[in-house]
Amino acid sequence: MVAKLILVGGSLATGKSTLSKKIANALKIQRVSLDEIKEVLFDVGGYRDRAWSKEIGRLAFPVFRDLIELHLRRGESVVAEATFLWPTDCEWLHAFSQTYEAELVQIWLTSYPVVARERFIERANSTRHPGHNDSLESVLEEFDRRFFNKTFIPLPIDGKTKIVDTTDFTTIDHDEILRWI
Repeated sequence: MVAKLILVGGSLATGKSTLSKKIANALKIQRVSLDEIKEVLFDVGGYRDRAWSKEIGRLAFPVFRDLIELHLRRGESVVAEATFLWPTDCEWLHAFSQTYEAELVQIWLTSYPVVARERFIERANSTRHPGHNDSLESVLEEFDRRFFNKTFIPLPIDGKTKIVDTTDFTTIDHDEILRWI
């Protein structure tokens, strides 16, 4: 059986963590989350301000990539969860897919930006790890400018892509997503 590299991507507060956990549990495969790696690093190295949070993100990314590669090298399918907003992500994802002969599958989550912004604020003030520094007013201004005034498109991968609108979580058919995978 061919290993699958299942990407769960999209902008902020679109439900990537929730969906990626459901997929990994249902398929009984490992999940690698960039935010969760960052949170472990926050717990070990502490957290301060937005600049520190960005630096931790730069440190977490190679670990994220290496963990995905570790699973693929062993012939294991893996769910990878991150925003995947950057064109350079295509390069390493395609290299992994080709090197390990893994099927690349992308589930791209989207939501009306105003809804994602509301979720972002609610999460920042309740369940979000404080190391992300999401609840600061200056961060909200930055994120409004960078994320909550636009819609992002999926990566142009060599594999299949499913776009899922998460504006209303109650309309998501998880069983249909699993069948599609």
